[in-house]
Amino acid sequence: MTRVLVATGFAVVLALSGCKPTPPGVQKSGPAVAQGEGVVVTVAEFQARLDEQSPFLRQRFQGMERKKEFLDSLVKFEMLANAAQKEGLQNDPDVQLTMKKAMVQKLIQKKFGDGDPKDVPDAEIQKFYDDHKDDFVKPARVRTSALLVAATDADRAQKKAQAGKLLAQLKAAAKKDPQAFQNLARASSDDAATKGNGGDLGFRSQDEYTKQYGPPLAAAAFSGKEGEDVIVETTQGFWIVRVTGRQEGVTRTVDQVKPQIQQRLGRERRTKEFDEYVKKLRDEAKVTINEAELEKVVVSAAPAPGVPGGMPQGGMPPGAMPLPAGAAPPRPAAPMPPPPAAQK
Repeated sequence: MTRVLVATGFAVVLALSGCKPTPPGVQKSGPAVAQGEGVVVTVAEFQARLDEQSPFLRQRFQGMERKKEFLDSLVKFEMLANAAQKEGLQNDPDVQLTMKKAMVQKLIQKKFGDGDPKDVPDAEIQKFYDDHKDDFVKPARVRTSALLVAATDADRAQKKAQAGKLLAQLKAAAKKDPQAFQNLARASSDDAATKGNGGDLGFRSQDEYTKQYGPPLAAAAFSGKEGEDVIVETTQGFWIVRVTGRQEGVTRTVDQVKPQIQQRLGRERRTKEFDEYVKKLRDEAKVTINEAELEKVVVSAAPAPGVPGGMPQGGMPPGAMPLPAGAAPPRPAAPMPPPPAAQK
C-alpha cells in the first residue's frame, strides 16, 4: 500500500511539472494551505492546480488525507523549483527557450485568441454562403447505365430499329443474367467514354445530365423507375437507359450553417490580423538575412545531441500560431524531479 501511495505521489509531481508554476519573485496573496521558508501554497493556487488534473486523478483527492497527499506534491514541486532557481537554472538556455515559447503563446492568446464569432456581421455571413453555395446545397443525383446507338440524320430510322432490337435482347437476357446490361454495353455501345465500364454514367445531377447528354436523357433519368430500361432519342442517337440509383438532395439554409460560417470567418480574420501583426513587427525590427552564413548551415538527418527543442518550418516555436477562440495555450514544461526511493 505504501508503494502505491509513493507511486501516486510521484505521478502527481510529474503531472505538476506540466502545470503553470508560479514565476520567481511573484508575491502570492490570500490564505495559505501550506507555507515555509521560501514556500507558500495558497488556497487559490491549490484549487487551480487541482482543477488542472485529469478527472481520473481528481477523483482520488476527495478526502482530507488525499488532499494532503496532493498538497504534499505541490510543496515538493515548489521546493524543487526553488532549488533549481538557487542553482541558477532560470538562466539555462533550455529554460529560457521554454519561457520564450510560453510568452509567445500568451501573447498570441491575448491578442488573437479571444475573438467572439458572433462579432462577424450577418452581411459577411450571407456573402460567404452565397459564394460557397455548392458547399451547402446539394441537388438530387441519379445514377444510370446507358448504351448508345449512334445515329445521323441519314440513318436515324435504321438505328432506331437497331436500338429496339438491342432493348428486346437486353430484356430477355436480364431475366437470367444480372450483368446483362454491362455485357451488352461493352459489346454494342457506341459511346467510347462509358463502353469500357459497362455503360455506367455514375451519379449526376439533372443539370449535369442536361449539359453533357441533353434534356431528353436528363428527363428520362429523373423520371424513370429504378431498374427499368427505356429508349431515349437525342441528337447523338438512341440511348438505352437504366436508372440504377438515387441520392436525395440536401439543402442547408444560411441560418442552419451560420455558426459554422462564423467560426470559419472568425479564424480567417484572426489569421489575417496575426499575419499583419507579424509583418509590422518584422518591419519595425528591420530584419536582414545573411544568406552566406545560412548557406553554411548543415541540416542533419536527426536532431543534434544536446540541442534543445526544435523549430518547425516557418520559424515559429511549436504551437506558436493563432489559437481558436477560447482555446488555452499549452502549458510550459518544468523540470522533472528524480523518482523517490521505493519504500517497503
